[in-house]
Amino acid sequence: MQKSKIKKVELAEDPVTLFLGIPGPGLIGTISMTYVIHTLKMDLVGEIDSSPSPIIFVDNCQMVSPIRIYKKDKMFAIVSDIPIDYDNSIGFTESVIDFSKKNHVDLIVFLSGIQVQERNVSNLKTYGLVTHEKLEKLLYDNGIPKFLSGVISGPDAIILSQLRNSSIPTIAFHTECNYFFPDPDAAMQTIKTISQIIKTEIDLVEFKKQVDYLRLQNRQLMEDTLNVLQTQKESSTTPPQIYK
Repeated sequence: MQKSKIKKVELAEDPVTLFLGIPGPGLIGTISMTYVIHTLKMDLVGEIDSSPSPIIFVDNCQMVSPIRIYKKDKMFAIVSDIPIDYDNSIGFTESVIDFSKKNHVDLIVFLSGIQVQERNVSNLKTYGLVTHEKLEKLLYDNGIPKFLSGVISGPDAIILSQLRNSSIPTIAFHTECNYFFPDPDAAMQTIKTISQIIKTEIDLVEFKKQVDYLRLQNRQLMEDTLNVLQTQKESSTTPPQIYK
C-alpha cells in the first residue's frame, strides 16, 4: 500500500479563505462562525442545498436555507444550523469543494471540537491538522500546536476525508471542548484562532455577555447533533480523544 504523504503547495500571501462551521462536538463550528459572521458584518451571498431540508429560516422577510454562505473581502464563511448526517456528508462536502473551486478559494478552514480527558477552561487549546505541508508554517507562525495523534469520527471524518482528497489546501482546527453540551468557552477560543488566521481583531465583549444564553439557545441543536453522531455503527461509549 502506498504511504500517505502531506501534499506540497505554495499558499498565496493573502489567500482567499473559506471557513466551514457545522454542528459537531460542543457546537464549536456553528457557534464560533455565527458570531464571526455577525461581528464582521459579512454579507449573505448564497446557500448550499445538498439535500432537502425539513427546516427553512425567515430573516428580514426572506426565506433562507439552514446552510448559508457569507462573504467579506477575501473571506467566505459557510455555516450550518442543522447537523450534517452521514448520508448527506459526502454531497455536502462536494458542494463545498465545487463552490470553492468556482470562487478561487485558496484555503479551506474546518472548525470543530474534540473531547480531552482533562482540560483547563481558562487555558483551552486549539489543535491544527493540515493537508498540505506549507500550511504547517501557518500553524507555527500563529503558535497553534499540531494535532499529533488521536481519533476523529462521525460526519467530521467523512468531510475531512473528502477535503483531504481535494486539490484545495485545508486546515482543520479542533478546540478542546465539552463533547456533549454547547460549549461557548471553547467556541470563544476558536474565535481567537480565527482572528489570528485572518489577521483581524474580533471583539469578544458581546460574546462573553451571551455565554449563558448561547448554552440555553443551542440545547436543541446539540441534542439533534448528538443523535446524528450516535447513529455511527459500532460507536464507542466514550467520545473521540486527543492523546498527548
